[in-house]
Amino acid sequence: MASLARQLLLAGGTHPSLRVLAEGAGVDPGTLRHYFGDRRGVVQAAFEHLMKFGEERVAWAKTLAERPAREAFHHLLEQLSAAWTGALGGMHAAGFAEGMSDSELGQIYISSIFEPTLHSIEELLIVFHARGELSVPDARVAALALLSPVLMALFHQHQLHGRRCRPLDLAVFLERHLDGFMKGYAK
Repeated sequence: MASLARQLLLAGGTHPSLRVLAEGAGVDPGTLRHYFGDRRGVVQAAFEHLMKFGEERVAWAKTLAERPAREAFHHLLEQLSAAWTGALGGMHAAGFAEGMSDSELGQIYISSIFEPTLHSIEELLIVFHARGELSVPDARVAALALLSPVLMALFHQHQLHGRRCRPLDLAVFLERHLDGFMKGYAK
């Protein structure tokens, strides 16, 4: 399973065929069909495998509640940005590419990868609201407001190769984004 997940990540959102996934995993396409039924089954199993590795990061994100809000979010977004060039960017690129061409795979990506990440940010926001550090009337909206611009910047710079035509200093972007976010949700 690890080799299939790795192949999906290496594809970087290019929507590899069942044959390409099989070749990358070092197996025959018939073997994949036997165990997973079809390409959708292979991708679904790969997403589920990848989420197991994400669970420890979700648990880690919860430990950030011990810090002040800005420090916690800065650390979270720095880690997200650093991990993006590794497996994380490929995982989200694959999730978007697969989900846009197959609604069932989109639901699997959303429920097994994207929503757990978003939910961990919501939990942090609720803690910071309860402590009086932030005013968060809707944790889901606030989590999306924090995460979405960062994901867009990372996709722009990496998967879409925007750094070739319009490079972005991600460290500066994160600081400015956090400035605006913290100001918008200030108590």
